Amino acid sequence: MSVPLARKVSRNRAWSGLRAFEATYAPHAVLEEHEHKRPIFTFVLRGEFDERAAGATRLCRRGNVIFRAPQETHSNVVGERGTASLNVELSCETWDALAERGRLEGRVLSGDLEWHALAVWREFHRDDHASALAMEEAIAALCSAAIAEADRSISLTARRLEAATEYIGDGLRPLPGLVEVARVVGVHPMHLAKLFRRRFGYSMGEYVRRRRVAWACGELMDRSQTIAAIALQAGFADHAHFTRTFRRLTRCTPKDFRAGMRAS
Repeated sequence: MSVPLARKVSRNRAWSGLRAFEATYAPHAVLEEHEHKRPIFTFVLRGEFDERAAGATRLCRRGNVIFRAPQETHSNVVGERGTASLNVELSCETWDALAERGRLEGRVLSGDLEWHALAVWREFHRDDHASALAMEEAIAALCSAAIAEADRSISLTARRLEAATEYIGDGLRPLPGLVEVARVVGVHPMHLAKLFRRRFGYSMGEYVRRRRVAWACGELMDRSQTIAAIALQAGFADHAHFTRTFRRLTRCTPKDFRAGMRAS
């Protein structure tokens, strides 16, 4: 009996200075220690995996972006549902120009960075004469946002906001009120609201909508569920409201997103 491949590459593209490939990995697959010759980042499209590097283990979940230095030795163990990812390798020259070497390597970032990574994924799937330039622009925006996020993470305000977002969670369980979240992180409610809007550029309510759409992106992989059922579980009043919000954030409809992931 043949043994299924641990990794299956579904799409592979190359331009000057970068190469990108989308791959799926079987449940419980083990990728022994390996390295990439060039800097690489991974956007987790679905599922999760553990990655061990430099003696530490980092959990990589759907929506995370993982940055790795060239020739960084690491191994991976895929979760029980398997995983899929977009992987982008850049030349050292391109990486230095876009990401400032040493600022991002070894980090697993999430949150709003997911929307920038989705923009890279969309460009990866476009086949036209502008795709090379558009892909590089999307990667530049992703790296810029990642550097800003990494810089903010060292401040007390950033730690308080991180605690607030962790307490809110994915927005699916009963939501805490502003006063409750402020009490947990140790600031006045109005101060928290101002800090949140200053940091993210939108309200805590909008943050919850974005987290619900991010959760829905993962659920759209399961074709046994209707889009209407996912919309309801995500807390939207109806299919139309869900579609409007989804398209505003991802620039595609839930139906188109599901079709794109299916093709992958």
